[in-house]
Amino acid sequence: MKRALVIGGSVAGLLAARVLTDHADEVVVVDRDELGIAPAGRKGVPQGRHVHGLLARGLEEMERLFPGIMAELAAEGAEVADPGIDLHWYVAGERKPPAGIGNGIACTRPFLEAHLRRRLTALRAVTMVHGRVDRLTATDGTVDGVVLEAPSETTAGEHLKGDLVVDCSGRTSRADAWLGALGYDAPPRRTVNVELGYATRLFPRQPGDRLGGARGILSVVERADGFRGSAAFAVEGARWIVTVGGYHDDRPTMDPADFSSRLATDPAVPLQGFAARDDALTDVVTFRYPASVRRDYDRCTRLPGGFLAAGDAVASFNPIYGQGMTSAALHAAQIGAYLDSGATPFEPAAGYFRRLRSVVDSVWTLSTTADFRLSHVTGDRPRGLWLTQHVNDLYTQATLRDVATHRLFLRVLNLQARPELMARPDHLLRAWRASRRPLPVDAARAP
Repeated sequence: MKRALVIGGSVAGLLAARVLTDHADEVVVVDRDELGIAPAGRKGVPQGRHVHGLLARGLEEMERLFPGIMAELAAEGAEVADPGIDLHWYVAGERKPPAGIGNGIACTRPFLEAHLRRRLTALRAVTMVHGRVDRLTATDGTVDGVVLEAPSETTAGEHLKGDLVVDCSGRTSRADAWLGALGYDAPPRRTVNVELGYATRLFPRQPGDRLGGARGILSVVERADGFRGSAAFAVEGARWIVTVGGYHDDRPTMDPADFSSRLATDPAVPLQGFAARDDALTDVVTFRYPASVRRDYDRCTRLPGGFLAAGDAVASFNPIYGQGMTSAALHAAQIGAYLDSGATPFEPAAGYFRRLRSVVDSVWTLSTTADFRLSHVTGDRPRGLWLTQHVNDLYTQATLRDVATHRLFLRVLNLQARPELMARPDHLLRAWRASRRPLPVDAARAP
């Protein structure tokens, strides 16, 4: 194909654009923000100032697309760490045993995006365009470009032509309206209302600093009045990024006293030290995530040719599980596999969306099963919810006691293995036996 257009220059769009350079003479990325080379927060990614997790599988995919990216990130300050060893996992103050699964990386979202942009724009085929897409254009049932919003009432919006358009514009995608204007039905939606909120501050970090021996801490607590989570990761710039989260009427505020109080009462002892620190580098910033949203393009009876979607524009998951960026990487891989299969950009992409469904199903099931444990959560309940929740409860107890079970759980969480593996009889039996054992001494509340 001559030209591919990507709507959105966030992680999903950057990775999709890189895949498309293998199939198109020219790739144009359109984003409503000015995308520079240096790391910077931006309006289009309001969650970018908070903790992000690049899971082991996501890092593997990025390394495949951009060879050497892990070493490049590490050389500029990111922390390369095994999320099963260097990240300590706490449940109600009790620590899970170490279980290695391979390298992940800890850095801020703007830092990662800046490096991906740098690598992508170094390719001669790629152009970045500043603008907001107003609508799609099509000829004879095939999308053939986009029209950007007009800079003024008296000026027409620029028309960018392309043989393939990929929507990576995020959870606020306007593809429903764009497709409707062309005479196509919007994809069916599923929604799970979670009402999540979290708050973040950055703190200075000395070389070699650890939290109870860890480069990162993840602590979850289920309380009588709801669920809370806290996390602290070592990131570039000799800093700690610390985030606290809660749901519904227990969402954190911008009040520093509230932020400190949550850390002071977290049962994971290594996190409590941040509560008394007075050397924060930033004010408290907050973010609210109302609902997980999924667009089931695979259930559309009619689709135009020349149109794909990926990332949060297809499915936006509860971010507390840290699977968004890795999901985006897997979506990009599916774009490549679809085009490698001989599909042309001009035909309706039903085959692509069928491929994508298995990727989306895995993450959607993991996140919504956990979300529906909370009494305030409403929305489209997955089938077999009661049974899946009981299996998850079994694994929660088993992973505190058994290394092999914890490793399996982490591989599923990191999207290295499918969730169905946890339901295999031999794994269920091992988890059941482990759950009945006393907690080991090294799972004590104080490290």
